[in-house]
Amino acid sequence: VLNTRPEYRISRVKEHVFLDDTHVLRDGSIGRFDPDIEIADAWRRLQNGDYSKMDLQLLKHEYFESKFEKLFKTDYDTAHDKAILTGRDWTP
Repeated sequence: VLNTRPEYRISRVKEHVFLDDTHVLRDGSIGRFDPDIEIADAWRRLQNGDYSKMDLQLLKHEYFESKFEKLFKTDYDTAHDKAILTGRDWTP
């Protein structure tokens, strides 16, 4: 059974972006993403309810990326590129 509740999706994005330490990164190492001020600012706006269309696009992008990365056991760059190719681009 697929869980598509908004709370689940938000939780999955939070885990993917901020907590997961198993990403295959650009340099081939395994770890967490580097801190990103644009993502932190978007997350703060989302938490405060003062978000933009692009902040919602970030959620869609990261949700897809997290699913693709885990399903296909791929690296960050591949998952990121597929998110963009499927129309889930995010540009801060």
